[in-house]
Amino acid sequence: MGNDRHFSFKKAQIENFLKTEFKKKFKSNAKISLRKRHKFIDEVTCKIAKRFGKNVLVLIDFSKNGFCSVVSPVETESTEKGKLIKSFSHPQVFYTSHCVDRFSERTQAQENCVIKLDAFFGKALSSYGENDGFLACPDGIFAYDLIEDRLIIKTYINLDLLSDDQIKQFYGSGMISMLPREYATKDIFGADFILADEHEEFLGN
Repeated sequence: MGNDRHFSFKKAQIENFLKTEFKKKFKSNAKISLRKRHKFIDEVTCKIAKRFGKNVLVLIDFSKNGFCSVVSPVETESTEKGKLIKSFSHPQVFYTSHCVDRFSERTQAQENCVIKLDAFFGKALSSYGENDGFLACPDGIFAYDLIEDRLIIKTYINLDLLSDDQIKQFYGSGMISMLPREYATKDIFGADFILADEHEEFLGN
């Protein structure tokens, strides 16, 4: 119940904040172009993330003068690993606040981080079992713990931050299709390192 009351209070604060921002930006009832809508959404989501947290999803109805629906993760809890934030899409997945902060920083995500985290994490689930404690998606690596049938996502590491050895570890022959196209080359002599060679079976290796 405490969490429900806190969310209701937070929701009211966000709605009032958004109404104020909407009135400052759009002073008439004229039709609002898509370009202006996108710009406004980018601006207010950044402000809301800084003021109220990156685990808030705001849906803005421009036909109703900025009326919004505020959605927050169903559940948060404090543990020895810090604050855990429940995924929107995956009921048994929780992100640590450290993971949310690192993901926001490393992907430069100013909008709702949990929504974007879920999208990245959904792609990473197919790599489960390849590397114990880690999941790989095309953009980077998630570190996790499996505790009492729950996946606790501890942090996120950008692909650009991985060493060559780590890329080999996480994106070996079984996961090579996860790598972005720019990491591949048709000329084997132009490669920094080799994850898989389609001709190696004919070379006796």
